[in-house]
Amino acid sequence: MLVLTERGSDREGKRRRIAAVLAVLGGLVGSWAVGSVLASDPIGYGVPIWPFADTVDRAENALLGRVVTAVRANTPLNDANVQVLRKTDAYGSEFWTLKLKVDGETRCREVAVGLNVTSRRVDCF
Repeated sequence: MLVLTERGSDREGKRRRIAAVLAVLGGLVGSWAVGSVLASDPIGYGVPIWPFADTVDRAENALLGRVVTAVRANTPLNDANVQVLRKTDAYGSEFWTLKLKVDGETRCREVAVGLNVTSRRVDCF
């Protein structure tokens, strides 16, 4: 008499559950890592939205929008909250280092305006 059992099916189910748990944990860790990078400079990465950006970041983004408009129109920047520390023309783009006063904070950014607008936070000096 021959008796057949399905020994492998229980092991396969256990492996699938372990793989699913590891995939979920990997997704959570990856989401946390990406979120922390985006939160470090939400304007520079182009995501000035909640949960990455706070109210000061959104106000800084609005202020930068006015700066970019002035740079592209090549008009003087008449804003008491913006101080231009340095201007450079290179490679067909305008590079400006700005000191911004936003909601009681002072922040500095380096802005490159060409076909695309890019910016990054820099230390105030």
